[in-house]
Amino acid sequence: MLLLSMMAAAFLGCSPPPPPVAAPTGPPPPPPVAAPAPKPALPPPKPAPDPYEVAVGEIAKVLQRYPAVYSGVRDATSAEKAIEEIGRLTKRLGELSAEIAKLPYRAGQEKHTLTLQAELTRLQTAQLTSPDMQRVLADPDMQITFLAAHQSFLIEGIGHLGSALLARQPSVPPAAAPAAPQSPSTP
Repeated sequence: MLLLSMMAAAFLGCSPPPPPVAAPTGPPPPPPVAAPAPKPALPPPKPAPDPYEVAVGEIAKVLQRYPAVYSGVRDATSAEKAIEEIGRLTKRLGELSAEIAKLPYRAGQEKHTLTLQAELTRLQTAQLTSPDMQRVLADPDMQITFLAAHQSFLIEGIGHLGSALLARQPSVPPAAAPAAPQSPSTP
């Protein structure tokens, strides 16, 4: 019986050879096309900067540059160049002031106004503490020409800036009219 089961297992494990596969007669299939790599998502666009913040930043740079103009003054030629630059700074301050005056007030812009006020305060102290400004303005020959440029910077530049800042103040509702005085009652 053992022999019989071995023979049955040998016949069962053998199967007929597979039928021959017909050779393809056409061209081979094209190779698989790789899927294009997914494009990364574009980052969200940056929000546009607040025009008031941009203008205040540029004004701060002008105010910081003004005392530095005096550091290069050594003679009449450098004084003339410094006066020309003061004129350009004054003109730019006037342009920025006009631009600020046109911008509507929006809540939250107070921090930029405070930054600007700090720069104006720093400019005032620079006039007192800058050795270059003191040196130039102490020279009687340069004093006259620089005094005119300095006054122009203050009046045409800083003065217009103050007006523009006042124009941007949020509107305040009118004060309530005082109540009419009551006449004493008669019995």
